[in-house]
Amino acid sequence: MLDLLKSSGYIGSHDTLTEERFRAVFEANPDLIHTWVVHSENQRTKYGYYLLPPGVPPNRSNEWIVGYHPRGGEERFRDGFSARARFVKLEAEHLRYMIEGGPPFKRRDSGTLAGQ
Repeated sequence: MLDLLKSSGYIGSHDTLTEERFRAVFEANPDLIHTWVVHSENQRTKYGYYLLPPGVPPNRSNEWIVGYHPRGGEERFRDGFSARARFVKLEAEHLRYMIEGGPPFKRRDSGTLAGQ
């Protein structure tokens, strides 16, 4: 995953690759969505971001959840495209942090995720 991030050019242009741009990619290519849900489900880590689709335990709501494990906050989305875009941006920024060092991302004004 780190090699993909490096070779994609994300490191040098991370500020221009916004959640809105990721959302547009997911809307244009809905087949990519499942890949990111599986990526979230398959992570084996003591800490990190996760993505929970509606109705998938422990998420019994009808909203998508993006959160941080352990003991982090959660953001809820009615729109799956927005949730996936947020998850991918957080994951990419976390990996960028691993490559470059420094804070992994900037807080949103409403920054609800702990662990940031």
